[in-house]
Amino acid sequence: MITEFSPRKVAVGAFAALTLALAGCANSYGAGTATPGAVGQASTVYHGTVTSVRAVTIQSDRSLIGTATGAVLGGLAGSELGGGDKAQTAGAIGGAVIGGIAGNEAGKAVGKKQGYAYIVRFSTGDVKEIIQGADVYIAPGTPVDIIAGADGWKLVPAGGY
Repeated sequence: MITEFSPRKVAVGAFAALTLALAGCANSYGAGTATPGAVGQASTVYHGTVTSVRAVTIQSDRSLIGTATGAVLGGLAGSELGGGDKAQTAGAIGGAVIGGIAGNEAGKAVGKKQGYAYIVRFSTGDVKEIIQGADVYIAPGTPVDIIAGADGWKLVPAGGY
């Protein structure tokens, strides 16, 4: 039995896959987030005090999943244009380029998160900026535990949160 796939059905399936993939990539980038690679790993904990804080937007500069899916969808849609083989090929190429650009922008928008940039004075006197997601707000003057581990640097109020 041979099953025919219409470009429209393939495009709908690809769009559904993109939506699920992008939703799966969502990350809070916060103090309460850990990757599987961090489980069972030892982290070094420093002590310090937050001296200032500012709101930031955490955004990827590109989205490979969005670009690839947009290119596939755009190529499929573009191949439906025109009557001859050359017109369909040109439409597929143009659609893939435009779809890739649009998919990249859509992927970046989905991955945008709010966060805070903390300036922290370590107990050693060092001063560093640490950026993390907005799952925990730490006010200036708050003593913090500064965790350097497999997932990067994180701040939590001293004694937990």
